Amino acid sequence: MQHDACPLGRIASPGVEPDSMRHRRTVATFVSVAAALGSATAFATIGAPGPVPSTGATPTLVAEKVRVSSYPVWDARGRKVGNASWRISPAGGNCCETYIAATPTGRIVEAGGTYPWYTDDQGKHWYQVKFDVPDQNDNGATVAGGEGATVVGPGGDIYGVTWDAYSGDHLQAYRYTAQTRTWAVSEVVMKSPFYDRPWLTYAKGPFTLNGTKTNQILDVTGGGITKDVDTLSPDGQDYSTPSYVVNDEKGSSAVKFSIPVVRNPAADWWQPHPGTGTIPLNAGGVLRTANTDDVTSDNPCQVARLDPATSKWQCVNLSAHLQGVVRQDSRGYLTEVYPGAGDANLVLGTSRDGGVHWSTVTLTPPAGTGGRLETPDLFNVIANGALKQAVVTARWDDNAHHGHDLVFRVDESKAKPALLRTYAVGKGDIQTGNNVASVTMPRFDYETIALLPNGKIAVTFDDSSCLQPTTRDPNHDSPEVAILV
Repeated sequence: MQHDACPLGRIASPGVEPDSMRHRRTVATFVSVAAALGSATAFATIGAPGPVPSTGATPTLVAEKVRVSSYPVWDARGRKVGNASWRISPAGGNCCETYIAATPTGRIVEAGGTYPWYTDDQGKHWYQVKFDVPDQNDNGATVAGGEGATVVGPGGDIYGVTWDAYSGDHLQAYRYTAQTRTWAVSEVVMKSPFYDRPWLTYAKGPFTLNGTKTNQILDVTGGGITKDVDTLSPDGQDYSTPSYVVNDEKGSSAVKFSIPVVRNPAADWWQPHPGTGTIPLNAGGVLRTANTDDVTSDNPCQVARLDPATSKWQCVNLSAHLQGVVRQDSRGYLTEVYPGAGDANLVLGTSRDGGVHWSTVTLTPPAGTGGRLETPDLFNVIANGALKQAVVTARWDDNAHHGHDLVFRVDESKAKPALLRTYAVGKGDIQTGNNVASVTMPRFDYETIALLPNGKIAVTFDDSSCLQPTTRDPNHDSPEVAILV
């Protein structure tokens, strides 16, 4: 979530992609209508279904400032064993949010702001994928400062959405097709008003969506008051099928469900941000653990699945026990992370039988790097079955409330996970807030992390060196991207 536009102003000469490579409306009224009549009726008042094509997308080489900094590394026992170097750059984002993901080729995609960015050489050079935001209500050209989300599909395809309140409350969807190295963009007209902080999930099919079979579903959700009303797409362009999660769940009968343990190489790359509350499954389908209505606090079930026959959310009784952020890697194994007692550590668990049995390891910040999570949900995890590793990032506050960004690398080659290394990223020398209530301090709203095919790590962080001046704030601080050299 954000409240301040953050102009980019760093575009250099145009280029082509290398081969290697608020207006606030009455949301409360909308939610009431959705609850009373069902999501389809509520959405029908917003706009006609189907995508509205824009004029396309152009990757442009950006004159991005890049620096290399070194920070401490600790072994599994918490002993300092040297330093690691990180390549750092602003790389897109907005005033408060930087959102990264990685593809099987090692491409890093950043999509926290209005436009997606990417690098194919681990941060040495960055491209911005710029597209037109159609003029709406005489608002003119877009200003950079939107909010975006991205997810990677099979074969390195990239899906994303970006919302820009400052050009007429636009939501646009984009897709990169790896086979043809082309970008496509569409205007999403069916959405709830004021689509603050969107999240995006990719789910393998088959599904039946509006009576038609599809091999995949993209699920996008956003909004400042509720994120329980979302839209579904078969292709990452046409988001014209509404879905009201809790309404679906209330109308469903719970069924027994077990998480299949099957291999799928795409699962190492399609893991969404924890904010989605979803778990894409290797065998197809997706589970949802965020099932409490944002407005009414109704909670029809602890876990739901998107029914492949109807593409509606259905409550399930799991044979598994889940309690944190859960990933299924390419081997079919599960990785789960959740805060420990007093938010003083994180617990990472792995399961090889679909979540019935778990083995755990405790991840504790090294001495001097903070004693408590800055917020209980300010962490993220990516699991990679091909590498047999997981990486976890979290921000920890010390006694002075300075935030320390740490990365834990965990060995998952055996049934019991084991900590390998802990990395500091950044100086750990500023206090940050995490939402719009933070009006007097820098913002760092959420953590993201990626594990590249070669084992390198990309992560977002914030410290006093992360300066991105704007015309209104010459000392403006924003999160940046660090890539392990």
